Amino acid sequence: MFKPFATETDSSAVHDLTFENQFDHINIYGNLQISKDQQGLAVARKLAAFFNDMVKELEQQTDLAEKIEIKDADEVENPFL
Repeated sequence: MFKPFATETDSSAVHDLTFENQFDHINIYGNLQISKDQQGLAVARKLAAFFNDMVKELEQQTDLAEKIEIKDADEVENPFL
């Protein structure tokens, strides 16, 4: 189970949209289409659950900073090119 901000190793996905845990932020990347049908509703509910869990975790923090600086990851050259 994905617990927001809990580790720096967990990740989870909703189809092709990935949620990647860090202690001080969560990376969200990928692609997701939500169709206007039962399957789309199920995907939207799962996505809403992810965001609701993040909001709950943030609201429980008593020492939440106004803004943190997130350092960009160092780029690494592709060894296959």
